[in-house]
Amino acid sequence: MKILRSLMAGAALLAAAVVSPLAAAHAVLKASEPQSGAVLATPPQHIVLTFNEKIEHAFTSLTVSNAKGDKLDTGKAVPDAANPAVVKLAMPALGAGAYTVKWAVAGHDGHRRTGEFKFTVK
Repeated sequence: MKILRSLMAGAALLAAAVVSPLAAAHAVLKASEPQSGAVLATPPQHIVLTFNEKIEHAFTSLTVSNAKGDKLDTGKAVPDAANPAVVKLAMPALGAGAYTVKWAVAGHDGHRRTGEFKFTVK
């Protein structure tokens, strides 16, 4: 019985060691401009998202909507020429109010990740 427990514990450790690098391989949002929850005195001209790894821009989408749910972005998100982990979306003139940014990306591993955050313009 003791040998069986030792074998099971070893197998669990081996499985965790094999799987953990794969789980960490997904694209993760590291930073955003504006930041999540930000209250801005002036509206942003761009939404900029920075991920932990290069993202596949063909599979990237960014949308910005107001409190009513109306989509406000007018173009496609573009990659930063200097850093393939950064994507930028030009914004039209925004008025005062609350806004939601929704994003979806695929990292080099092909797994699609999604998320959202909110910011407010005074």
